[in-house]
Amino acid sequence: MAHNVEYAVKGNKLVITMDIGPGSINAAPPSKTGKTNLVASTGGSVKVEGKDGLSFSVNLMQKS
Repeated sequence: MAHNVEYAVKGNKLVITMDIGPGSINAAPPSKTGKTNLVASTGGSVKVEGKDGLSFSVNLMQKS
């Protein structure tokens, strides 16, 4: 359930892309607590394709 997150493996680098433009920031839904707005999230752990045993998670938030 990723939201505004794309990633790619390029050689030995994991490249994570998140839109931080005004449209994405203004459209960010509130977090469960309401203290922040969730601009981008992987929605939990994501396996890195082609890299056995590697996973990552990321959240990009803005204070409400």
